[in-house]
Amino acid sequence: MQHLVIARAPGWSFDPGLYEILVLVGGLVILAGAVALSLQKGRPFSAALIYLSVGVLAGIALRVLGVRWYDPIEDAVLFSRAAELAVIVSLFGAGVKLDRPLTWRAWRTTVLLLAIAMPITIAGVALLGSWLLALALPSAVLLGAVLAPTDPVLAEDVQVGGPMQLEPEDEARFAITSEAGLNDGLAFPFVMLALFGYTAGFDAIGTWWLEWLTADFAYAIGAGIVIGALAGRLVASLTYNVIDRGWLANPFDAFVAIGAIFAVYGGTEIVGGYGFLAVFAAGVAFRRFEQGHEINERLHDVTLVIEKLGELSVLLLLGSVLPIAGVLEVGWPVLLVGLGLVLVVRPLAVMIALLPSGLALRQRLFVAWFGIRGIGSIYYLGFAFATLTPVDARPLFSVTAVAILVSVLLHGLSSGPLSARLSAADATTGRDATTAAS
Repeated sequence: MQHLVIARAPGWSFDPGLYEILVLVGGLVILAGAVALSLQKGRPFSAALIYLSVGVLAGIALRVLGVRWYDPIEDAVLFSRAAELAVIVSLFGAGVKLDRPLTWRAWRTTVLLLAIAMPITIAGVALLGSWLLALALPSAVLLGAVLAPTDPVLAEDVQVGGPMQLEPEDEARFAITSEAGLNDGLAFPFVMLALFGYTAGFDAIGTWWLEWLTADFAYAIGAGIVIGALAGRLVASLTYNVIDRGWLANPFDAFVAIGAIFAVYGGTEIVGGYGFLAVFAAGVAFRRFEQGHEINERLHDVTLVIEKLGELSVLLLLGSVLPIAGVLEVGWPVLLVGLGLVLVVRPLAVMIALLPSGLALRQRLFVAWFGIRGIGSIYYLGFAFATLTPVDARPLFSVTAVAILVSVLLHGLSSGPLSARLSAADATTGRDATTAAS
């Protein structure tokens, strides 16, 4: 059989007809994605499960045809950048959904999840990695940091609704939305800590600890939040002024803000801040500038479409590499770490963190269960692979891929039924409270 080859950098080269085949398949996949999104509502599966399945089938077909596809470790930049774009848009969209006042009482649950549940999750996964996979300490810490964030893209199905929703924000869904918006950026310092461990060694005597605390932790987090908040208000002010003057027609006004998202992200990264935190903070600030403006709904709709296209692209890429020989190393230790994260570490960390939250048990269980792993983990993995050797990188990729597969399967199958049960229970509780008060 004559082997078709997709060449890597500096450019792509195709045998005659292959480009057209890829365009055809791409079009069919987008159509399938649209159908999947339309059918998933109220049914026990998610579109992400279909995307991954189609990706796996595509990977099998590529292997049968002899097509040399990309390697997620050698070509990690492609993987990482595709995930990065999807997360950027999703984080801004998550911020636009939230309209709570910026007070401790309103955001207490979120703070508990970030300050307690996230470090416990990092430590728990690191312990599993070192125990079951015999990972060195830097690799174990990196694995914990990569798998700690709740994904803002795949978690969209269990987040709060759009800006114009009539019902009040549900506390459990608010917690998941705000946590996903912030912990993708807050995972970065721990990723950098692990990379310091690779280059300097945790036991090395030097100033790298001080550099990490000041530059990668305090400054980068602070800069991301401050720049994002200020930029969000500025973008909102400019956008509303342009609309009020009639200079921009509906629905193109929403795309102005989308362009500003990437400008905020790029500018924050240039000055050493965390762009993920900046775009989420910008989304929150944009929404709070004029909460009732109809552009918030259009902006939410536009970001949702772009987010879903990004989700489709990244999960197809992930699924397509899984059947390629030598990419995925799956054994009992890998499976146990992936299952341990989803079934034990995340739920236990959240239940501990939310003990003082005052949430009902059903709400705490809902938040604990839906710690969905996905696109953000892929981005961090690709980012870290620039420093790691293939020997160090391959087991981390295997565990991350298995954790995402487990999460997409279990959370995808349970999101519809459990969301409906939570809404019904909350509605019943609300009616009972109203009856008792009267």
